[in-house]
Amino acid sequence: MAHPRLALRLRPYDHVCPLLLGEVDVPGTELDIDWRGPLAITFPDELDAAEISFNRYVLAKARGENDLVGIPVFILRGFRHRNFFVREDSDLTDLAMLHGRRVATNSWSDTGTMWARAAMRDAGVGVGDVDWVTGTLDAATPTRPAGAKDLKPPESAQTLPPGDTLMAALLDGRVDAITTAFAPAELFTETSRIRRLVTDYVAVERDYYRRTGVYPGFHIVAFRRSYAEAWPNVVVDLYRALKRAWDSWWLKAIRFAEASPWAMAEIETMAFEFAGDTPPFGVSSLGHQRMLSAICAEQEAQHLVDKAADPETLFADFLEILDRLGLDEPGLLAEVEPPAAANRAI
Repeated sequence: MAHPRLALRLRPYDHVCPLLLGEVDVPGTELDIDWRGPLAITFPDELDAAEISFNRYVLAKARGENDLVGIPVFILRGFRHRNFFVREDSDLTDLAMLHGRRVATNSWSDTGTMWARAAMRDAGVGVGDVDWVTGTLDAATPTRPAGAKDLKPPESAQTLPPGDTLMAALLDGRVDAITTAFAPAELFTETSRIRRLVTDYVAVERDYYRRTGVYPGFHIVAFRRSYAEAWPNVVVDLYRALKRAWDSWWLKAIRFAEASPWAMAEIETMAFEFAGDTPPFGVSSLGHQRMLSAICAEQEAQHLVDKAADPETLFADFLEILDRLGLDEPGLLAEVEPPAAANRAI
C-alpha cells in the first residue's frame, strides 16, 4: 500500500528529535512535521496527526465523541506535586495544608492541572475543600482562549478581572497557592519571591508512585479519524518511528549522561524504578494500565464527566488497526532492539 503525506505536529522533546532530524523516518511517507505550532486542541484541515492533551482526549471518549484515533504514545509525562507554588514566607509545606485555602489556577481543562487536583485528593483535600481562583498566570503567559468544550471550574470559583494576574494575587496575599502547568519564570531567579509548596518533591512524588503505581501521562499522539481509516499502515509506522526515536535518544542519554551533573542518576531511576513505564508506549504494561484507569476514575471523581470512560476503550481503535494488519502491540514493542543492548557507534 502506498503511503501519502503526513502532516504532523509535535513538540521538540529530546526523545522526538531523532525523528525531527531525519535519523528516524516513517518509511515511504512524506513527513511534514510542525514542531513550532501550539498544542493542538482542535484539528485544523491541514493537520493529519498531532500531540494532544490526554485529559481532553479521555473526556471526549467519556462523552462518546469519536473524531480522533489515539495511539498509546505517552509523549509527555510527569508528576504534579512539584507544581504548586507559594510565597517564600508561606507557612504551607504540604498539600494536605491546602484544606480551606485559596488556590489559583490558569486552566481547568489541562491534563497537568487535572493531575494536580488528583495529587491534592490523594493528600486528603477534595476539589471542593479549597476556594478556587482562576485567571491569567502573569503578564508573560497569556491565557489560552476558552474553547467550546473546555471545562468550567466550580461555580463558586472567583475569576480575576482583565489586567490582574494570579502571580500578583499570590504576592499580595489574595491567594495562598497557585498550581499551573509550567513553573512561573520568577521561580528560577536568585531574587524569587516564590517557592514550591512541596520542597522535597522528589521524595513525595516517589512515595506517590510507590503507593499508586501511577506515572501520570499528560499528552498522547492522535490521528484524525478519516486519515487513520484511509492509511492505517501509516498509523502503525508512526508508532514504530516514535519508538525508534525513543530508543535512539535512550541510548544517547545512557552514553552521554555526563553532559549534566546528575543525569545518570535520572537514567538509572527510569531504568530501575520506572521499568514498567519506560519506554512510554503501549497499553499492555501494568504501569500503563494503572495510569489509564486512574485518569478515567479521576475525571469522574472530580465531576468532570457524568460517567467515566472505560480505560479499555481508550486505544481500542489502535488495537483494532493492529489486529486488522495482523500485528500485536507486544510484537511492535519488541521489533526494535533494546537500546541498552544495541551495538551502535555513536
